[in-house]
Amino acid sequence: MAERVRSFAEAVLARAEAAPDGELVRLAGERGWTAAGLAERAGALARGLASLAGPGDLVATALRNGPEAVALTTALSMLGAVELPLPPELDAGWARRLAKSGGCVATVADSARLRGEPHLGGLAGSTGSTVVTDGPGGIALAELAADGGRLPSFVPSDGSPALVMTTSGTTGKPKGAVLPNGAALGQARRVQRAMRYDGSDVLYNFFPWQHINARHAAFLPAVLGGAVLVVDRGFSASRFWEVARAEGVTAFNFMGAVCVLLLRRPPDGRPHPVRRAYGGPAPAWLVHEMAERFGVRLLQAYACTELGDVATTPAGELRPGAAGRPVPEYEVRTVDGELLVRPRHPDLTFTHYLGEPEATEAAWQDGWFRTGDQVRVQDGWLYFEGRSADVIRRRGINISAAGVEEAAASMPGVTAAAAVAVPSELTEDEVLLVVVPAGDTLDPRAVREHCAARLPRHAVPRYVSVEKDLPRNGSFKLVRAPLRDRGLPPGVWDAESEGAA
Repeated sequence: MAERVRSFAEAVLARAEAAPDGELVRLAGERGWTAAGLAERAGALARGLASLAGPGDLVATALRNGPEAVALTTALSMLGAVELPLPPELDAGWARRLAKSGGCVATVADSARLRGEPHLGGLAGSTGSTVVTDGPGGIALAELAADGGRLPSFVPSDGSPALVMTTSGTTGKPKGAVLPNGAALGQARRVQRAMRYDGSDVLYNFFPWQHINARHAAFLPAVLGGAVLVVDRGFSASRFWEVARAEGVTAFNFMGAVCVLLLRRPPDGRPHPVRRAYGGPAPAWLVHEMAERFGVRLLQAYACTELGDVATTPAGELRPGAAGRPVPEYEVRTVDGELLVRPRHPDLTFTHYLGEPEATEAAWQDGWFRTGDQVRVQDGWLYFEGRSADVIRRRGINISAAGVEEAAASMPGVTAAAAVAVPSELTEDEVLLVVVPAGDTLDPRAVREHCAARLPRHAVPRYVSVEKDLPRNGSFKLVRAPLRDRGLPPGVWDAESEGAA
């Protein structure tokens, strides 16, 4: 099945044909949907939506996590429509810009999202439609599904546009990456090759359906592997293991912050079925602690919205701290430390940024995609060093923000860390380290001394700020730009003025 399907919908339909009565997806704590049930619901939605959208038409969606959101995506795929899933954190102006650039013909949203984000109701313009899943504010989705006619015929291809996925915006404004069917299925196949899911697996994913993680690195691999996906409305460290036990979870997807939050919780010593997790980034100490404390093997990967997974940890191999081995579908090389990637086959990557031809052109260099990430490749393993925009230059030497953060995070009592550049009176940059304590406070001097014992002298932070939290996006990625843009915060500890430099 994995090699012959050409779209999201075809993957679901193939699973429904192979195992119609087998469970495929469920919301944590609720009754599951079979593959046949999901396909049937998607077909009803597709027939109802066919009067509003067809092949190539852009449809904005804003639904909370759950099987209904999966069914809607499947329905749009059946129609050949292009989905624009809008995360709640996306600025209203950028949502309007993306919708206008793509000629949005309809918006499908939950009533709660419409109330909280009234701009969603106007994305399709005066000639488009707003469809509501569960209340007032537009055309009722239930009525469309009940009154739908015949499903139009659409034959997908690997190159058919399927999705406009917003980039994370961790270093600047988000962009809308247009992904063809081949990109979605290609990523899913690479994840499945690394994780080897089968009918005994129950996957757990709490990332928003508006992000690529939940779709292409969780649901589709579960479909291809014969596994079950349990989705949740969000991440909760306090109830994670309770859910895992109740749902029989064997694997989950992670960001490094998720694992750190789990490790902050007091141990309960109760057994659980979780054995492995897929994602990243995770420094070596985090890989070891998750294995030692919870018996969970972290299988790291390097991925981005535009390319999907470029490096994965092969089954049976493990290199703590590495982001995986480059996958055979891509060529990789580094130029001045930046990772450049070239596909070996067509339709594996995004085609363009919606409405941004200049940004699209700048992203490619002679057929190579410029990731903007600093990496090193050693013994065939790829190591993520940080975003190029996050590199700090001090006294003529480039400093990896990720390296400083890893040193700080290894200190007991530090639950999260972010390193950013701030202007130096000597030109170039100084290092500002922001740390989040496990308890009420941390001693900035002790934090700096801990870093000084683990970092080269030029990388030791001059400034240390102890704060309650760090800015993150909807997929738990650290967003350094606000910290960098604000400059030195009030009350920051300065090693030079304290005589500690």
